[in-house]
Amino acid sequence: MEVKTKTKNRKSLWCSKSAELPLHSFRLPRWNVDILLRNDIGEIDDEWDALVPDEVFAQSNYLKTLELTNPEHLRNLYVLIRSGEETVGVVLLQCLILRFGKSFNYDNYTTDRSFWSRLWQRIRQVSISWITFRMLTVGNLYLTGQYGINFKDDTFPREEQFKMIKAMLKILRKELCNTSYRFTGILYKDFFEKDAPQDCTSLGLNAFNIDPNMILRIRPSWMTFDDYLLDMKSKYRVRLKNALKKFKGIERRVIDTETLDRLWPGMYELYKMILDGSGFVLAMGKERYFLELKNQLQNNLHIEGYFLADELVGFYTWVLDHGKMDSHFIGFDPALNNRYQIYLNILLDLVKDAITHKATSVYYFRTALEIKSSVGAEPHDMLCYFRHSNGFINRVVIPIAFKYFVPQQTWKQRHPFK
Repeated sequence: MEVKTKTKNRKSLWCSKSAELPLHSFRLPRWNVDILLRNDIGEIDDEWDALVPDEVFAQSNYLKTLELTNPEHLRNLYVLIRSGEETVGVVLLQCLILRFGKSFNYDNYTTDRSFWSRLWQRIRQVSISWITFRMLTVGNLYLTGQYGINFKDDTFPREEQFKMIKAMLKILRKELCNTSYRFTGILYKDFFEKDAPQDCTSLGLNAFNIDPNMILRIRPSWMTFDDYLLDMKSKYRVRLKNALKKFKGIERRVIDTETLDRLWPGMYELYKMILDGSGFVLAMGKERYFLELKNQLQNNLHIEGYFLADELVGFYTWVLDHGKMDSHFIGFDPALNNRYQIYLNILLDLVKDAITHKATSVYYFRTALEIKSSVGAEPHDMLCYFRHSNGFINRVVIPIAFKYFVPQQTWKQRHPFK
């Protein structure tokens, strides 16, 4: 069931579920722009790709993968913002039925197994288990980073962009109320400080962050992996060498398109094992995700597999964008991790790949913050913002919920380099 909130437009929560978009365009007179709405990236791929950064995960080919593999409770919407005949901005929206009880697992956010800690985690889990509502995300739930808002340079100041989007979403909430795209909450996802809105109060936004983005800068002096190890403090270098020794017996192989045709079901199961053990999951693609991703991205997607006695026990994926290496989804058998240090070796193999391919940085993204810092990654905070359509909930309930129910990892940042 959905949370029953008392709003001016009560129908928005209890209307019929047409899958069709009721409108395709409308005007925002204040900014003298037209808003075009689409749910098929194939209809607008050229216009979209011309406005977004030249990055694999921002482009239409990747978004096509999501259309093919999104779960039933998640849908993509694409917004074109036109001034006259010129497209000056694009916005990625994702409509999600958010079930808090399934998305949050508080036990996985702490290693404290004391009675009071377990009691508090249980109280929090039970308290949110009944909450379900429809959320619209400005951004991409599968990725860490700002993939939601892109405007042509100098067309509108940043604050005006957010005001325009607020006005646009107010109209969309009313117009989409009779469709499966209807929503009551809005999430603005993942902004570095330089890209964040300055006046959250006037926009009605509640700011919060979950985990930082973990980024490793590749030093120009690292011509080989041994150079990287030599820059480590002694105790960290010893630990990493021990992890490399434990990996003996595991064979690393490139998974190409032909091999993937056979291995993708096993890859998905390993990926799912990792998500099942995480504390916070909003979106998980369907089983054919990796196969469709490779079909769409081709050589831009790199997949490395780990094999023990010819059996797949782990894998990792990455793309390289103008010197920035983005690690993507990984998977491994948790039962083998302690013995073979699979996860730590994934982090190290990404360093090796980055050095080999002359990358300037590795984006490890969120989760497992301490172990990522132990290989040299540093935290970079990213802000998110939330707005509920009900004024009382937005001003009173949401700030309390963020304070007590948004999970935060307790971790110690490591500084492994000399």
